[in-house]
Amino acid sequence: MRLAVSLLPLLGLVCFSSPAAAQSDPSETADVPLRGLTAADLRLLDGYLDEGPVVYAMFRRRHDEMPAVSIAMKVRASPDQVLAVVTAPERYADFMPALDQLVVETRSRDQIAYRWRWQLALFQLAGRNVMTAYRGNARRGHRVDVRSTGGDLGTGRMSWRIRPDPANTQHSIVVLSSRLDMREANYLADQMSSGGSSVQRSINVALTMVMMLGTRRRAEGRRRATPDELPALQAPELDIDALAPVLARGDLVMLDLDGDALTRVTVLGRTTTDVARVRRVMVDPAEFGQSLMHGSRARVIERTDDFVRFEWGIPVPLVAVEGVMRLEPSADGPVRVSGESGSLRSGRWVFDTHAFDWGEAVVHGYSRFDPAESARFIRRLIDGDADFSHGLAAATQIMVIRSLRTRATRMAP
Repeated sequence: MRLAVSLLPLLGLVCFSSPAAAQSDPSETADVPLRGLTAADLRLLDGYLDEGPVVYAMFRRRHDEMPAVSIAMKVRASPDQVLAVVTAPERYADFMPALDQLVVETRSRDQIAYRWRWQLALFQLAGRNVMTAYRGNARRGHRVDVRSTGGDLGTGRMSWRIRPDPANTQHSIVVLSSRLDMREANYLADQMSSGGSSVQRSINVALTMVMMLGTRRRAEGRRRATPDELPALQAPELDIDALAPVLARGDLVMLDLDGDALTRVTVLGRTTTDVARVRRVMVDPAEFGQSLMHGSRARVIERTDDFVRFEWGIPVPLVAVEGVMRLEPSADGPVRVSGESGSLRSGRWVFDTHAFDWGEAVVHGYSRFDPAESARFIRRLIDGDADFSHGLAAATQIMVIRSLRTRATRMAP
């Protein structure tokens, strides 16, 4: 699993221009409760989980609280089988290739302390975790907490919730929630984490995604599989009003997988403002271009009655990305954006708005793009790791939806 090794330099450098995170005591991070997806949330998301993982980027209750994420996924294996994979860290290297070393220091039936190390040509990362298993039963499922007690990923927690799938009790619904605090990590990670909460959140999303997908393959006893050809990109079927209770506490990203290939990324987020303000941002290429990622810039190079072509870029050393995109605005329908050249040149994005009964706008969109269509340095970091690429795609869409919300709420009425 080259997740952390690949992720840290990439996301840290891409995102460091976002607002700085409020500084709280990093030692408190491990003690802040991890709010994940509840059983009621999972019932609302059940149909979407049939297509692939669902990422939940939770809002912070306090300005000094580190961001946390949850990923839910259905696994065609029993809760006991999933638990056996999660609680055997000495076997992680079998499905996490970049894990260079893992040494179990102490073990009891329900608690394991272990040291780990990832090795890459340029550098290595190391740390120590303590895992505690809370074994349930066939009806309630199991819980496993992992506490990072120091090292290059800082301090923080991960929590596995392994429940039986009501539709098939021999299968599982697994939720992995994580909150890692990079401010007590090594110098490189600490410098990246100073970029703000978007960096922390992106690290958590990509790390959690790779762990989830690798664990699922291991529990199901299968190898990676990708189709010869992806289906055409189509709009998802969404019941946005029914998802209102979930969207009240965070943003959603839904991944549709065909085997291990990502066929579509769907994102939804409340905006705390009205449709008119949100659409003004969405149809403005300069505003949209700057919403692609924190630090991005955009300039219109051609404008017609049907579309606007604009240049965009993120002028960051080593991972500088830039390209040309085409935006097709709409007064009240889907806004379509497509890459034409440069980074993300084959990407396709569609965004639209939905109004709740009380007038608040929800931005929802779907897309398909390849993070590897970027700077050479980023391509080398991704290096064909589909799981990491999926996590990066989800993290990017969260940044887009949150940037659109910020820009819309700051816009004068």
